[in-house]
Amino acid sequence: MKKIMLIIVLLFTSVFSQDKQKKKQKDISPVISIRYDQIDDEVVVTDAIGLKFGLGNDRFTGYDTDGTDHRLYVGWKFGKIGFGHDGTNPEYTIGANYYILDNIGLDLDFIMGDNNENNIRLSLNINFP
Repeated sequence: MKKIMLIIVLLFTSVFSQDKQKKKQKDISPVISIRYDQIDDEVVVTDAIGLKFGLGNDRFTGYDTDGTDHRLYVGWKFGKIGFGHDGTNPEYTIGANYYILDNIGLDLDFIMGDNNENNIRLSLNINFP
């Protein structure tokens, strides 16, 4: 009886410790993005890098930049809100997320700027766990 209980405890310990290790690996992940800016006008393709911090319960926050355009964002599994700067003016983003695979996703963001140059951005994001 003691052997069976010991085996059960060891199995549960190994299963739950592996689950915690997987979650720890995904708390902070680098992100590379290919952005298609101004898809409602002349398309401009840029790339961006950033960090994404998992907060649990499908919530996250992060930072991304393409060298001149900087943004802090918070989000859920289905969308995100961002606050940033395009090099000359502040800008605000609101958008939707769609994950194709576990680490590849699409974002569609509406960008609102102080200079009334609102545009739509489509980006392909690759997260590295």
